[in-house]
Amino acid sequence: MSVSRFSTPVEPEHPPFMVWNLDLNEDGTTPHDKSFIRIPSVLNQSCAVRFRILIGSTASIDAVLHTNYPLDGSDYVRTKFHSKRFNFNNSTELICEFRIQRPGPYQYYVTYKSVDDEESDYTDCISCDSDEVPTLERVYRVFKDRRTPTSYFLVDPQLTLGGQHLALDGIALQSVSPKWLGPMKGWSKHLANSSKMGYNMLHFIPMQQRGGSDSPYSLYNQLELSDDLFEGEKLSKEEKDQRLRTVCLEMHHKHHLLGITDMVWNHTAYNSEWLCDHPEAGFNLVNSPHLRSAYELDAKLCEFSKNLPEYGFDRMVSTVAQVDSLMEGVNTHVIQPLKLWEFYVVDVEGTVQAVSDAWDKAGVEMSADDIAKATELQGDERNEWLQTFVINNDPHTLSTRHGRTIDSERAVAVLRLLNGNDKKQGLEQLRRLLDLINLPYYREYDSDVARIRKNVGERVKYERLDRGSWKFGKPVDDDFKIVDPLFTTVTPRGGDSGAGKVNEDLYHLANNGWIWGGNPLDNFAGPQSKAYLQREVIVWGDCVKLNYGTQASDNPWLWEHMRQYTLSMAKAFHGFRIDNCHSTPIELAEYLLDQARKVKPDLYVIAELFTGSEATDQIFVQRLGINSLIREAMQAWDSHEMSRLAHRHGGRPVGSLAVDCLGEPGFFTDDEHGGTRVDGIVAPLSASLPHAIFFDCTHDNEVPAQKRTMQDALPNAAIVAMTACATGSNRGYDELYPELLNIVHESRQYAPLEDPLSVGLGEAKAKLNQLHAEMAQFQEVHVHHENEFVTVQRMHPVTRHGVLMVAHCAFRGASENSHFENPRLYGTAVHPEFAYRLRPGSGGSNGEGNSDDGLIHGLPSTLEKLDAPGVFEREDEHGMYTELRLPKDFGPGSVLVVRTQLVDFKPNLDWKIRTSADDAVARLDLAALNAALYRCDAEERDTIGEGVYDVPGLGPLPYCGLQGWHTHLRHIIPNNDLGHPLCGHLRQGTWALDYVVRRLHAYTEYHAPLAILAAWFEERWALVKRVPNFLMPRYFALTVHTAYCALIRRALALMPGDVISSSRFTRELALTSVQLVGHVNSAALRPVCQDKARTSMSAGLAHFSTHHMRCWGRDVFIALEGLLLVTGRHQEAREHILAFGSTLKHGLIPNLLDSGRYPRYNARDATWFWLQAVQTYCNHADNGLELLDEPVARRFPDGETFVEFDSDQAFSTTSTVAELIQEILQRHAQGIRFREWNAGPRLDEHMRDAGFDIEVSVDFASTGFVSGGNQWNCGTWMDKMGSSDKAGIRGVPGTPRDGADIEIVGLQKSALRWVSSLHEMERFPFEGVTTSSGKRVTYAEWDALVQRSFEKHFWVPLSAADDAEYHVDTALVNRRGIYRDTYGSTQAWADYQFRPNIAVAMVVAPELFDTGHALVCLHKMRAVLSGPLGMRTLDPSDMRYRPDYDNSNDSDDALVAHGINYHQGPEWLWPTGYYLAAQLEFMRHAVNQRSTGGKATHALRTIFHELHAHMVALKHHIANAPYAGLPELTNRDGSYCRDSCETQAWSSACLLMALQRMMDLEQKVHRLIELSDIVQ
Repeated sequence: MSVSRFSTPVEPEHPPFMVWNLDLNEDGTTPHDKSFIRIPSVLNQSCAVRFRILIGSTASIDAVLHTNYPLDGSDYVRTKFHSKRFNFNNSTELICEFRIQRPGPYQYYVTYKSVDDEESDYTDCISCDSDEVPTLERVYRVFKDRRTPTSYFLVDPQLTLGGQHLALDGIALQSVSPKWLGPMKGWSKHLANSSKMGYNMLHFIPMQQRGGSDSPYSLYNQLELSDDLFEGEKLSKEEKDQRLRTVCLEMHHKHHLLGITDMVWNHTAYNSEWLCDHPEAGFNLVNSPHLRSAYELDAKLCEFSKNLPEYGFDRMVSTVAQVDSLMEGVNTHVIQPLKLWEFYVVDVEGTVQAVSDAWDKAGVEMSADDIAKATELQGDERNEWLQTFVINNDPHTLSTRHGRTIDSERAVAVLRLLNGNDKKQGLEQLRRLLDLINLPYYREYDSDVARIRKNVGERVKYERLDRGSWKFGKPVDDDFKIVDPLFTTVTPRGGDSGAGKVNEDLYHLANNGWIWGGNPLDNFAGPQSKAYLQREVIVWGDCVKLNYGTQASDNPWLWEHMRQYTLSMAKAFHGFRIDNCHSTPIELAEYLLDQARKVKPDLYVIAELFTGSEATDQIFVQRLGINSLIREAMQAWDSHEMSRLAHRHGGRPVGSLAVDCLGEPGFFTDDEHGGTRVDGIVAPLSASLPHAIFFDCTHDNEVPAQKRTMQDALPNAAIVAMTACATGSNRGYDELYPELLNIVHESRQYAPLEDPLSVGLGEAKAKLNQLHAEMAQFQEVHVHHENEFVTVQRMHPVTRHGVLMVAHCAFRGASENSHFENPRLYGTAVHPEFAYRLRPGSGGSNGEGNSDDGLIHGLPSTLEKLDAPGVFEREDEHGMYTELRLPKDFGPGSVLVVRTQLVDFKPNLDWKIRTSADDAVARLDLAALNAALYRCDAEERDTIGEGVYDVPGLGPLPYCGLQGWHTHLRHIIPNNDLGHPLCGHLRQGTWALDYVVRRLHAYTEYHAPLAILAAWFEERWALVKRVPNFLMPRYFALTVHTAYCALIRRALALMPGDVISSSRFTRELALTSVQLVGHVNSAALRPVCQDKARTSMSAGLAHFSTHHMRCWGRDVFIALEGLLLVTGRHQEAREHILAFGSTLKHGLIPNLLDSGRYPRYNARDATWFWLQAVQTYCNHADNGLELLDEPVARRFPDGETFVEFDSDQAFSTTSTVAELIQEILQRHAQGIRFREWNAGPRLDEHMRDAGFDIEVSVDFASTGFVSGGNQWNCGTWMDKMGSSDKAGIRGVPGTPRDGADIEIVGLQKSALRWVSSLHEMERFPFEGVTTSSGKRVTYAEWDALVQRSFEKHFWVPLSAADDAEYHVDTALVNRRGIYRDTYGSTQAWADYQFRPNIAVAMVVAPELFDTGHALVCLHKMRAVLSGPLGMRTLDPSDMRYRPDYDNSNDSDDALVAHGINYHQGPEWLWPTGYYLAAQLEFMRHAVNQRSTGGKATHALRTIFHELHAHMVALKHHIANAPYAGLPELTNRDGSYCRDSCETQAWSSACLLMALQRMMDLEQKVHRLIELSDIVQ
């Protein structure tokens, strides 16, 4: 077949519509690894978010998503939730989706209904005298409303600058102090310099009026800007605000800078005037009485400091011994005199007096229970009870002395009872009781005092002995107190004048601070905390902590005051930095940010969190909508840690697989526009960390000259600039300020530089900032650390343009001669950009001006331009590479930057790969798709002579086709597991690429259109092979994934619409039809097959893949409905029916077909499953009944005598299918007796001689049942033959099941019913059969006989009293309320075994069963036989139950040796489909008989849900199974069985059959629900 080159369509100008998908857990909660959901903002890209729930999961009934995202387009209100039902109409599981059109933090939760499972629904008993039907009753149980916890998602803001989108990863921010900028009218020069330095965002620390300390973070008036910003001008508040907004507009439009500012919400300056009017804004002793003990201690410490010499102590403290002595003084002169213990304990004397006074008054009456406990308990038990009886349970918070009390009346009552009204004795008992009550309180007091002494002592040691402390060398006095006060006392406006005396407690206010290691979500000033008393608060003495409560009504004035402050800043700035975010009440921050976003929807929010926990950080990020968390490079202590931080804070590895490979074509249903379908890409939401803004140095970090060396400022800045996140710096860093500036005491101003590029890092930093902004889309990052060097490479994931930076760090002790291995960049061209080294200078300040001009200058330095690095193109066995050599003098403090570009790389390779795949597979049929997607090792070798691909370190792939690769890629891609052995192998060579194409070409002999797909791959592989080996995993994965998805789409497109549009599970099951039906040379359906594309069905892979073991009669026809008819493969179904029909012999369809060469007839059930398949085909296929007239060439002309397949006699006669059916029924009616052809060891090495004798008969005299077999053979699907000599079971069947088997009786009844009805319709010419006695029996008569006999001979009643009615031997019954497995077995006890075969009969012949009996039995099956995936093949209470199959077991245990227990407990999957179909059949019938209206809808919905719930584990299994199918069986409770086929035809097929039946119920339930919604 000639193949033309594929044309590549034009790539769209704008990115596609994105649908971000999130699969919820079964209970509707968000997966833990997706607990942080960030929806990125991409220029010109619209998107939606989709939530998906698996049908049948706990949350799938009436699932509704509730979100405060404004689905109706209204204004955002955090507390207003909008509801949207999960969509069930398109059967793509349950989905709820909506378009994302505005940024911000949003919440969501799911509500649903579920049945009450408080009581077990699966309780089972062997005998029961009740005929209750629990399986039916459970579907009428009342639904309970359920709600998941609230989850969050964050939508990034869209920032624009100069009309261009500014990605968060392109932000280059600089922090500045407004008071050091000078008056606002002179800012223009500074703004221009920041812009020239490549910054695109400025962060202003607070510019409001400052408090008494002059700290910009201690605000005197939040609503007015500082006067010193308007020096010499008298402006009103409004004029100041307008001036600020004007400057911000100039900054934005003229200098191309966005602006953000600090928001200080948590505290106010201690001297804020408004505190005098609103002391309730702080934590005072009225609204927070629990602080009284802490206040008294604080006041006493202040007094002690003031009067220290009076207590015999020196004011100068300079040694540890002095500190220890001072702490003894604190204990003696502060703590002990305070008698703090009185805040803890019950006042003994006062309480005794109170009880004495109440003794003669009427007391409370004690209950009988209390009286009994008081009089009967003894010793410690009585004392413990007495304490709980008399103590008042009011919460105690150390707010008053002797605040703990007892109930005097209760005390009197119990003391009278115990002491016979002897008051003296009673009071003595009370005194002893109070001592016991107080004991733990005294211990609590002692513990708190120990904490107080420890915390005060450690603080004094730090402040007085550490040279870095501001109190070092200062005296202990009223100005430099022993410890900073925790409280501020403000003076009320007007003092004591006025109508009444001022309550001083209102004006003692707690100062703000922080607690080392404290939980930021706890209010350390709240009543639950002792932080102030225990002196755990590291206080900021210039700030009063504000008391907001949790909602605006708790402190209305304060919330409104801060709202006005917030709105004024939101009007001027593009974003906020939340100061002290971790200590700001989270409810307040939510409210204020919501208010700000009303003014500025695209508000950019950053914060620094000191929570010590990523989980806690996430709470703040989610609830507040923090867009970037501040991270600090100056926290790194060496170059290795520096490289770790660079790796941690942004980007994904070079060659990542994530979204580009995971996204698949799909669509979004836009309900806002009438359900319009919007085509786009559906991709899973990936787990991520909160976005970072990485600072080379923040405004409160020590600078490199202090912590490391001055020279390290350059490599530190370069490493930060190369990270794939937002970046930040502080004004003065680039100018090399010698130390961290004190924001309180520093009075100088920034120098207005004429040329910032010529000062300090200037020129280098400007280039780094510009590069950083340019690289916003360079999302792939590689970080390498080697000795003192850190290398960072950024790369664009599509164009593959890159930037490489090498930094020689200059931590203290860095060496000029540190070793560095020259980088080799394979397949890459390198273009040097710049190289610099920062060296110390000589003389005074750095740059313009001098040190005493009132301006701030940096250290003297030299920014030395270095030579370009050496660039050498070379080649080795891996191909072309560029070697990079460092320039001369690349010592500590050096950086170099080069640009990189892949050689011979197609810039639109991603687009090229993702196009034309559907065209490449458009001509493939399902047989060709089997070759392209699947083929196990044996099939491949049988057909083209080459096996599966073996990946070193991983092993052989499960399949040769693309599913084999996809099995691993589906885990590699979402986890971006570039360290996977497959990725390592791909980097080593292109063998895998060649293999993919080579096998496709080999299959063109069988399927010519595969040449087109091979050409598609070759065209892309030619381009992929040009990329460097480190990118090979990405492009291999992208290409294979693209082709794989196209093949899957093509396969589903060839199936009926209801398969394509149904659930993922249904589609995955349907694809097993493609997987298991294909061509192999050794196992065609005919002995000689000229058509090389002709297919046959494998019973299971990989065990049953070729030769005579591939096609099994019972397996094929059990699977035929699901795998071939449901999937629309009617022609293949017909071919299998005719092929097996042609081999009819002795009235039997063969067990093993062997292409019709040497079929084997040792199965009694295969014939009946064939008849059922013929019936199903005739009912489902177009013109299906025409099959009955189809002529079939007979492999054995007389139906009895063996002839060789290549003899002239073979296939020399024909019969119609109808005649074959008649022959089968007639032969059974007359009786079948024969000895297998070629009987003996060559046919079956394990079977005993008697086992080769086959006998089948019908008891027309009694039951009409087909019976057969003997104790030495096993003619049903439970066909394990013993093979162990050691255990003495060779030739002994594990499950002979001779007699009448329940599933065969059901299949027999189905066949009789069908042919009888066909005869009545004159579509079947035969009326009946002639028995062995010569009697003529019509099919209608035979059918009626079986109907009359079934319940009497198979039902085991719930009560033994009814046994006589049902031919039951009471002594043999193990479990009641079931149907027997067989009737008339040689071993009579085996008839009563409980097995899942019942379900087959229930599905094919439901008319045989009494509905009530069937429901009881189904309940037992659910309780006893149902496993996680399959059905237990034997009742666990049976003495022969052995649930773990091991074919290699070589023990002498006759019950398990050589896997004899194959069907004695292991859990087989194919009966599960029949079990579910049986549940559906009888439950639906019972509900329809019992209920109408809403009650019926409720019950039917519950049935549907529970059937799907039963399949949840199956859905998870097939979605993750290496062979993309369902196994043959599992061991105990769903555990893996190594001897099972990994994918089995009938396992998938029977579930497809059940799902097909469930679709009718699904549609009915939906119609009823829709009608109910309309009525409501």
